[in-house]
Amino acid sequence: MFRRFHPTRTGALLLAVLLGIGVAGGPGESASAATAVYVKDGMARSVASGWGTSEVGGPWTTAPGSVASVRDGRGWVSSPQPGRTSRVSLAGTMQDVDSTFSLAVPTLPTSGTGLYLSHGVRSTAGGAYIVGARIMVGGVVELSLQKRTGVTVGTFASVRLPERIRQGGTVDVRIQATGSTTVALIASARVAGSADSAARTLRYSDSSAKRIAGSGGTEFSLYTSSSTALLPVGVDDLSIAAPGVSAPPPGPAPAPGPAPAPGPAPGVGQVVTGARAAAGASAPGSVAYKVPSNAIIVSPGGNDSAAGTVAAPVRTITAALRKVPNGGTIALRGGVYHESVIVAPQKRVTLQPYGSEAVWLDGAEPVSGFRASGNAWVRPGWTQQLDASPTFVRGASDGPAEGWRFVDPAYPMAAHPDQLWIDGQQLTQVSSRSQVAPGRFFVDAAADQLVVGSDPNGRRVEASTLVSALSVRSEGSVVQGIGVRRYATSVPDMGTVIIAAKGVTLSNVTIRDNSTTGLYTWAKDTTLSQVSLIGNGLLGAGAAHADGLEIRGMLSSGNNRERFNRAPVSGALKIHSSSGVTVADSVFADNYGQGPWFDESNNGVVFTGNDSLRNTGNGLVFELSERAVIADNVVADNGINGIYIVNAGSASIWNNTAVGNERNIAVTQDSRRSKNPTIPWMSKNIVIANNVSADPEGTCLVCIDDFSRVLTGAQMVTRAEGNVYHRTSPSAPRSFAIYAQGASGSSRYFGTLSDFVAATGREKRSVLLEQTSSPVNADYSLRSISPERQSTIAVPVPDQIADVSGLASGEVRLGARFP
Repeated sequence: MFRRFHPTRTGALLLAVLLGIGVAGGPGESASAATAVYVKDGMARSVASGWGTSEVGGPWTTAPGSVASVRDGRGWVSSPQPGRTSRVSLAGTMQDVDSTFSLAVPTLPTSGTGLYLSHGVRSTAGGAYIVGARIMVGGVVELSLQKRTGVTVGTFASVRLPERIRQGGTVDVRIQATGSTTVALIASARVAGSADSAARTLRYSDSSAKRIAGSGGTEFSLYTSSSTALLPVGVDDLSIAAPGVSAPPPGPAPAPGPAPAPGPAPGVGQVVTGARAAAGASAPGSVAYKVPSNAIIVSPGGNDSAAGTVAAPVRTITAALRKVPNGGTIALRGGVYHESVIVAPQKRVTLQPYGSEAVWLDGAEPVSGFRASGNAWVRPGWTQQLDASPTFVRGASDGPAEGWRFVDPAYPMAAHPDQLWIDGQQLTQVSSRSQVAPGRFFVDAAADQLVVGSDPNGRRVEASTLVSALSVRSEGSVVQGIGVRRYATSVPDMGTVIIAAKGVTLSNVTIRDNSTTGLYTWAKDTTLSQVSLIGNGLLGAGAAHADGLEIRGMLSSGNNRERFNRAPVSGALKIHSSSGVTVADSVFADNYGQGPWFDESNNGVVFTGNDSLRNTGNGLVFELSERAVIADNVVADNGINGIYIVNAGSASIWNNTAVGNERNIAVTQDSRRSKNPTIPWMSKNIVIANNVSADPEGTCLVCIDDFSRVLTGAQMVTRAEGNVYHRTSPSAPRSFAIYAQGASGSSRYFGTLSDFVAATGREKRSVLLEQTSSPVNADYSLRSISPERQSTIAVPVPDQIADVSGLASGEVRLGARFP
């Protein structure tokens, strides 16, 4: 459970040399006798170096080299340099305590593993109980409950908060410690402004011989990872009291100034069955956005010749784009906008709702004028003809190769982008009038008729009549807080929403129910934050030549609704020919096709903290590419493989939980080769460590195969250790391992782990469980192996993996992290 403190890494959160912690009675003691409030500090002073003296509790001590000050109502602390820790402490004899404080984060980290703020109680040179708040890239917050014994720090439990902190936001943090024979510990945290239900709580009872039964002082430490820029954090409203005792009320506060306009509230996204946390966008209208005073205002009831003010809004986004200055904001009043919008290259703009009003760009519009005709209803004069090209080349026919065609013959209308709804229920398009029946419709192009099999009388009928929703061609533009739905986008149109300029950000945007692909980017440095892609006809999102693409908090679910073939493209997300791509803390679930698919000449992928669940294809594919970190993911119950490496090298596969796939982790090679020496399309130099592979449906647990008979298993996977494998019996699956033999011939089959270790020297620390019961819980967390035993199986997480994932350097654990 415990690990040795490393003064330059993230695990400890404390200085190696502990100075200035009082162990005798001091100012805190008299406060306890008088009021049972040990420490109270609102930081209402100005101190250039250190934190000065608290209102109740006495003076703070700053450790040598630490950077601390008090200003603007907060006690600030920053690391002396990346990879180092600053620390302040306050002496006392506090035992049973309830400590609360507010943590302010003025600037979010943009690289590395982030900022680690820890707060200790019962603090002495011998140890402390600690609540830790880790602030990561993208505003992810991780809460931990820990104990320091001397200079060794152990983590009892940790969990990620479901909501992210925004730049300039705060986190409310709490730790309670009570008892001596058994110490009851409770730690909690909540992003300020979020619902109480968004709080996370950790509990632990420490009755070990090394429990901290006595009293002590308190401390704060800030560690900045070695690859994160120096950034300060602030502490405010600190109260340490006896449990059940509130701090005395503050003195009279100064008269408040004008309330600032609200900024974006944290979104809660959508909860998906089996996922570790919510992901995706909040529902349009549930997040409040600050509206600049000079914003151009748009309203469905406006007039395009108006000034674009609150009193005189324009009607269309296109008109607002003509009026907005470079760098300006367009604020949309609530309602539906039936538009195709191009953000031209000449202006950098922000497109968002007006405050918290619900905004949708909708490609469908009402249709009337139906008349009965036999067993159907006909709308005459229907002249709309949409492009039904089945490939990315407009006008080209589908591919001739078997297994490489876009359209499945069982779903021949997949590429036809016509869409129709009656009272919000989508109808199915058929290819002839004779197939029309209730719930179906047919576009009769020869007769200019729309033929419907469900009675439309007295009901709301809507048809998709626009192809494109939004094309962002202006560098640095931002789109946030809106929804996009029901556009008739054809396959060669690439996406309903297109990003075609560098540095564009989409945040808290929902894109759903469009006929083919929801979103596509071919621009550098695209950021997709809390984007939902739901029920699109072909693909949730795609990208090409999108170097620096960053995806965080995405939800991609129910895509490939039209049932295109799995290859060449369908499902959740497909990326090719892109470098420096990050996909983190996202959920890819229940797509009719592949989960995330990195295909053809990607170089440098980080895929971490994600859940890929119940997709009908593979859970995660890394193909014809080079260099990837695949860490801390849950890949479960997918139709084919879980983590699938195909002709792709230098993949580091650490601490994933793969459950219920055909082959949970599979590494293969075939005859394809690239002329690019940087990305040779060779499955070599792969590391597989600390993973949990359970309940496989296929033929092997260790699956390393070269169909071209060039590479050996040892060349393909250069390190494999610390993994846990499970099968229900020695014959299910029959083979423990399939192992490539290169030019020597066909792959070799091994029935047991011991035979495999003896023959290859690999997986010496790994464990094979043969039991009918699954070693994982319903939420995929590991239940069969205790933390103590995990430390004898798993290997320490290396720095280069910790620096880009939610794992801690040197951490020894199995599988993905769970709340």
